[in-house]
Amino acid sequence: MIDLEKMADAHKKLFPKATAESQFYKMEEEISEFDDALRKRDGEQAIKEHADIIIVCGGLYRWFPQTAQAIYSYYGCDKLIEQEVNRKWEINLKRKWERNGKTYHHVDNEEK
Repeated sequence: MIDLEKMADAHKKLFPKATAESQFYKMEEEISEFDDALRKRDGEQAIKEHADIIIVCGGLYRWFPQTAQAIYSYYGCDKLIEQEVNRKWEINLKRKWERNGKTYHHVDNEEK
């Protein structure tokens, strides 16, 4: 199981200017990308986007822990998704991030 509270603590350091509003924008973006992958029946991309939703739950947890936990529970997190979350989160911790006014995006060319 993913520890959203621990992820939220790391999120504070990684994204110091993030806000609750920016996390909701990011969640909308990731849910849209996940839905798009499902519509295209792209299972590999759907797993990556599902993991992104869970990662954003970690950020959202900073301000709205019950909402983050509810989204996490709704989307679920089986072993495959958990592995992808852990893989992507480790990459995120090493990335350089830039704020575009609403949300953060990585500025390196490393695989998403």
